[in-house]
This record gives sequence, C-alpha cells and structure tokens, in this order.
Amino acid sequence: MGNPPGWAASLPDRSEARFLLAAALVWAGALAGRHAWGLWAAVAAGAATVVTKRSGVALVMAAGLVAGSWAGWGAAHREAEMLAAVVVEGEVTIRAVARTDPRGVRDRPWLVARPLAYRTAEDQPWREWFGPVMVIHAADAGDLAAGEVFEASGYVVKEAGRRGTSLYGSRMWSGALARVSPAQGWLVKVGNGVRRRVMENLRTGPQDGLGLVAGFLVGDTTQLSGSDLADLRRSGLSHFVAVSGGNVALFLGALWILMWPVASRPRLRSLVGLVALGVFMVVTRWEPSVLRAGLLASLTLGARAVGFPLGSWAALGTTVILALLVSAELARSLGFALSVAATLGVMAGMRIGSGRRPRWVWETLGAALAAQVAVAPILLGSFGSLPLLSPVANLAAAPLVVVSTILGGIGSVSGWQPLVGLAAFAAEGVLAVSRFLSPFPQLGWLGTAIALAAGLAAWRWSDVRLPMLTTAVLILAVVRVFAGVSPLVGSDGAGPPSVVFLDVGQGDSILVLGTGLTILIDGGPDPVILAEKLRKYRVSEVDLVVITHPHADHVRGLEAVVGNMPVGGVWDASHPHQTPAHRMLMERIAEQGIPVHRPSPGQVLRLGELEVEVMGPQRRYKHVNDQSIVLMVELAGTDFLMAADVQEVAQAELGHIQPDVLKVPHQGAATSDGRWLRANAGRLAVISVGPNDYGHPAPWVEEVLTEAGARVIRTDQHGDVVVRPTPASSP
Repeated sequence: MGNPPGWAASLPDRSEARFLLAAALVWAGALAGRHAWGLWAAVAAGAATVVTKRSGVALVMAAGLVAGSWAGWGAAHREAEMLAAVVVEGEVTIRAVARTDPRGVRDRPWLVARPLAYRTAEDQPWREWFGPVMVIHAADAGDLAAGEVFEASGYVVKEAGRRGTSLYGSRMWSGALARVSPAQGWLVKVGNGVRRRVMENLRTGPQDGLGLVAGFLVGDTTQLSGSDLADLRRSGLSHFVAVSGGNVALFLGALWILMWPVASRPRLRSLVGLVALGVFMVVTRWEPSVLRAGLLASLTLGARAVGFPLGSWAALGTTVILALLVSAELARSLGFALSVAATLGVMAGMRIGSGRRPRWVWETLGAALAAQVAVAPILLGSFGSLPLLSPVANLAAAPLVVVSTILGGIGSVSGWQPLVGLAAFAAEGVLAVSRFLSPFPQLGWLGTAIALAAGLAAWRWSDVRLPMLTTAVLILAVVRVFAGVSPLVGSDGAGPPSVVFLDVGQGDSILVLGTGLTILIDGGPDPVILAEKLRKYRVSEVDLVVITHPHADHVRGLEAVVGNMPVGGVWDASHPHQTPAHRMLMERIAEQGIPVHRPSPGQVLRLGELEVEVMGPQRRYKHVNDQSIVLMVELAGTDFLMAADVQEVAQAELGHIQPDVLKVPHQGAATSDGRWLRANAGRLAVISVGPNDYGHPAPWVEEVLTEAGARVIRTDQHGDVVVRPTPASSP
C-alpha cells in the first residue's frame, strides 16, 4: 500500500522504516557497548530474543543491537589501550604520518599525527614508536598534507584530549616539519593533488569570499576569520562548509555532465562515480558529514550498478549501520549525528511545499524547516540554543552557495580565474546574509517550541487566507513578541552592572561589565567561541584584559580580542612560566602596541560602582596554577572572588576572604583545599567547566561547597552564568 499523497509521500514505508529502526538499534548498541553493563545488557537482549523464537525481523533487530554493542566495546577498548600506551616524553625527534592537514596556519599550525619511530639524540638509531596518536604544534608546517610522512624535533608531553574526531594521547611542540616521503596509495595521492590544485587556484576575488569558497569545495575554513565562522554558526549556515550531501550531489552532477560523451550508460556512470567518490572523500578529508554523504551515495550507486533497487530511506539506514560497525567512534560524533538528522529532515520534508507557488521557494523552505526541526534537539542539547531565522537564511543563501560551488569548482580545477572571482563574489553574498541575520535571537527549548507552533499554525492558515509574505511576517511577529522573555531566548543579553561567567567549554572566561568599564578575565580555549560570546553581549571593545596564567584553556581564546577590537591594556603576571599559546598571544599583543602591566598584591582599580583589588600572586610560585592572578571584584556592593586556577599552596596564603560569589578554582579539580573552599564558598559558587576526561569537577568539591551553604552552578549544565548584583547575588 502506497503512502498518502502530498508531503506524506516523502515518508518511508514499512519495509524502509525497518532499516531506520535497525540503524537506531546499532547506534544505541554502539553507545551502550562502551560500558561493560551496556555490552552485557545488549547480549542478554539478543539472547532473549533468540530464545523466545520471535519473527525474523526481531532477530535481525536484536543482531543489530548486539553487533553495535560489540563495535562500541571495541572502540572503547582501542581508545583505552592507546591512552595507556607508554609515551616518550622530553626532547625527541620523531618520524610520523600526518592524519590531518596542518590547521591554524595564520599563527602556529597544528596537526594530528601517528608517530612511526623516534630517537632521543641526533646520533642515536631510530626506534619504533608504540605510543599513542599525538597533536603537534609546529613552528612551520610548510605545505604538508594528510597521509605524508615527515620528521619533527621538539618537546613531547603525555596529555590526553580530543581534536575534532581524533583522540590523542600526547602533545608535541616542534620546530619546522620536514617532509620525508609522499602519501602512499594512488587514491590519497590523487586526492591530495586535487586539493592542492583547488587551494592554489583560489586567488582571485575578495579574500573572505575565497576563504568561504574553500569551505564549500573542500571543507577548509582556515582562511575564514573567527567572526565570520561565528556569524555562519549563529545564522544557521555553518553546514555549508561542513561538506555533505549537497556538495556530493553537485560533484556527481558535474562529473556526469563532463563524462556523458564517453560514459552514457547508467551502469558505467555508477562505477565511475564510485571511484570518483573515493577521491572526493580524500579531497574533503573524510569528516563525519562527508563519510555519511559519501557512503550514502556509494550505496545508491553500487546498488544501481548491480541492478538492485534500493530506496533512499533504506540506503540511509544501511549507511548508518555500516559506518557505525566500521567506526563506532562516530556514535559520539556531533558532526555525524547532525548530518544524519539533517538528512532525515530534508528527506521527510522535501515535499512539504509541493502544492504551493512558487514551488521552488516553498520546497526549499519546507526542506530547511524540516531539517531545522530534526537537528533542533541535538543543537539545543549541545549548545543550548539554535538560530531563530535559520530557514530564512538557508532560503536566501542556498542559490548563492550552489552558484559559488559550481563556478569555484570549475574555476579552481581548470585554473580559469574569472570563474574563481565570480565564485568568491557569490560567497560574499552568503557572508552578507550570515552577517545580517546573526544578531537575531538564538532560541532556547521553550522559544523553539513556541516558534514551531506559530510557524505550523501560520503555514496551515496560509493555504486559504494568507499569502507567503504575510505568513513570514506573522511568524516573525509572534516569535519577536516572545524573544524578549529570557526563558525563551538562549542569547539573553546582560548589561552593566553585571558579571558573566562565559560558557567557553573546558576553560575560563569572565566578562565584567561595569558602567563605563569592561574587563575580560581570560578567554577560554577557543577564539571562535569567545568571539561569539562577545558579540552576544554586545562587547566591541575591552578596557582591560586579565591573563590570569598562561595555560591554553585560559589564553588561546583571547586571539579573538587582540587585534580584532580595541584593547586598553593587559594585566599579566605569568613570568617565569610560559606556554606556546601564551608566547603567541604576547607576540600579538606587542605587535598591536597594547600596554602590559604586572599587577601587584594590594593594587586597586576603581571606577563608579566597580572596584577591582589584586589579591595574588603574592610571590613567585613553583606551580604555574599558583602563579595565577587572583582578583576581588566588587560590583554594586557584591564581592566576586575570581580565583583562577590557584591550588592548595596559594589558597593557604590567600586565607579566608568570604566573598558573595566564588569562581571555583581550576574547573573544580581536586587540587583545592577543602577547608579553604568551605570558608570562601559564598552564597554562589560558579564552576567554569566543559566536557573533559580529567574528572572535573571532583564530586567532593561540589559537596563541600553545597554543605557550606553555596548554590553551585556549572557552566556545562547551565550555559553562561549572568550575575546581576543584588542583595541576594543570584543569577
């Protein structure tokens, strides 16, 4: 029996829905299987299904759950083995194969690499490296590409973390990287060659536009500024630079047009398309969205080549199953989840507007709305908000993206620069859309629900009463009425006087907004996130930047400030401690001619209702965390103790201060003195923390603070914490 007419015809029938259910069970198994209880629970469920002799469909579903759990267990086991491997620390020379291209090329480039061999001195023989994957921060990476073998000399430390989808177990700071041999395998060689040619030929047109064209074509966003990336994200257009289904479709369409004279048969076109897709995935560096789109297209082409009918829903389900069984790490990948959810939304909503005119406008808007609804739970759960006008932004930008991608692809491969210039100007149009729409509100859970209800009602009424323009105005009017209510809007602003503990992930950044004076204490680990936060609170200049200490999770984000907006001065007391991130930031500060001052204990800065007193460092400390600048900020009668990352030694010398609000030291790590925390908990204790593998915050820290009478708030659970000074000192 067929589906009902209209948009419901886009939905899967019963047989295709089974593929989606199987994919969901494999995904659930991959997540649960990372834990022993999840693995055995999945096995028990599968065994119970076999014993009860249910239908063949039930047995297949149980098999999917068990297979996914075993894949998840294997992925967790591999990660644990890698992190437990012995790391050669200190000054070494390594030979390694690059797993990613160098990134951050405007400052100090970094890349993820798999070491092959090492030696501790120039005259020592090479030894095989058995340690984990590492992140390398290089003085110069040249034109090194993923898959190539290189040598590097520098300092290695054991440090676990995650860069994108890559888990690493050590970190290295090195000099220039020296290429030793090219990539192995014709597929990688061809892919690297195409990628280099594309990037080398993107040289005619506006610079920002060229950077965005590189994102459309190969997913490279290194030439885009942090503010442009933030605008794309806040307007809902960042998926255009996460190469996925639309890029694959354009690529295959252009390929088939070019090869039509020599390969007109569908089966031959499918086979050529399969090979070309392999090259395309290398060119775009196999990001999760690329893997999903490439596998989906490959399955469809492969089925066509052998004459096997495979529906789009069944192909999507099979794609997810294969991807997770081969690489269960994708089960925890935000990019993969967003890509799958968006694809589900587009496929389900592609015919929503099929009965309206102009048809292409309504169908595009319908698909964008459906995709936005599908990814909304993931975005809200991960970031706490989503763009209000994302469907409108996509409707305006999609034609420009198509034009820019086609012209840029042809121009960069052929070397015909006029086409590249036109592609760059079209990309500038996309940036103009993102810059215009990014200041609009970001909706929270309740705001999203109300906006969705208003949109559906207006859409329904427009069938008989309202033209398209009136429908759009009604939707915007309803949402705008509710946008001023703080529970609805994730970007609720804060004006002076207030203190904002910014949610910047695993790190610290605090914005002090006084009347006539803006102070930024630290910048977190990511300049893109900090730029977005400053725009959210309408900060266009900073009177004082305080670098509490030189660790990257406090200073790297300040790259979004220094050189990008006026800065009155900098406080820094890090000497003699330094890190590569701190050195780079200080070089940039010197280039901008910004005055740097080393504050001393007892120094006081007063302006209006704001008073800032320097509490530490009281002397030179051995540990870099104890060397942190500690401030007592009094704003409109409320005392804030900004304790940075100080540990037991410095805490003991600070003594009992008893503030109203405590910024809990060091992401709530177990490096604090419980007695000191109890004495200084205040009425409100804020823990600035993000997803991490360090166990931050330590459970006992939260217990001590709560027992001392403080209300404990974590940025990873509540987002930005805005404290407007009141007698109750409540956010």
